[in-house]
Amino acid sequence: MKINYPDNEEFYSLPFYVDTRVLIPRNDTEILVDQVIKLSKHFSHKETVFIDVGTGSSAILTAVVKNIQDAFKQAIWLDISTEALEVANINIVKNNIQNKAQLFQSDLLEIIFSPSFSLQSAQNLFITANLPYIKNGDIGNMDQEVLDNEPHIALFWWEKTGFEMYERLIWQILELQKTKKFLNIVLFIEIGFDQYDYSWQYLSDLWLKFEYFKDLNGIFRCVKIEFNKNFIC
Repeated sequence: MKINYPDNEEFYSLPFYVDTRVLIPRNDTEILVDQVIKLSKHFSHKETVFIDVGTGSSAILTAVVKNIQDAFKQAIWLDISTEALEVANINIVKNNIQNKAQLFQSDLLEIIFSPSFSLQSAQNLFITANLPYIKNGDIGNMDQEVLDNEPHIALFWWEKTGFEMYERLIWQILELQKTKKFLNIVLFIEIGFDQYDYSWQYLSDLWLKFEYFKDLNGIFRCVKIEFNKNFIC
């Protein structure tokens, strides 16, 4: 059955345009936005860079930017899909933050390692990501309406755990940490309902500091990951 898209979807009490090029923002993802905003209050926004990886409709970082009153150093929306970036741009304009936004096509964080990319140095870097985390072919728990209408590139990834794309992103961040552009790097991700055990072991093996947060159904769904041993919240 085809989704009859409304003129606006609401996410974090903000209007968003969506169509078949992007996922419809879910209420559970608002938990991730809550945690970003909560943590950001402990830091100087003038010394903070925000990056949203796999931005889709732009909902996560747009909601964060709209709810931060102070000026910040840089805000970057990334997606591998040019079609998704078209929708993201619509929503950035719809929410009147186009003067604060930079949009780029990128495979995860790949573009920021380009010598020509202007990534500002700052004390703090907050990265958000709601990447594809459903295992390829794992459709048993999927709504048919979602399968018929939402882009599979934003849903499915890899065969074994579904966490593989986050593993790639984490290793990119570890490489970025070596550049010493940032004192504090924090990653916020949304994971699948069955990925708590795997993600806990993976992050523990890397000796990273992390914390889980439950979604509206009481499932551990959002993870905050800190990449600095001396990080103080």
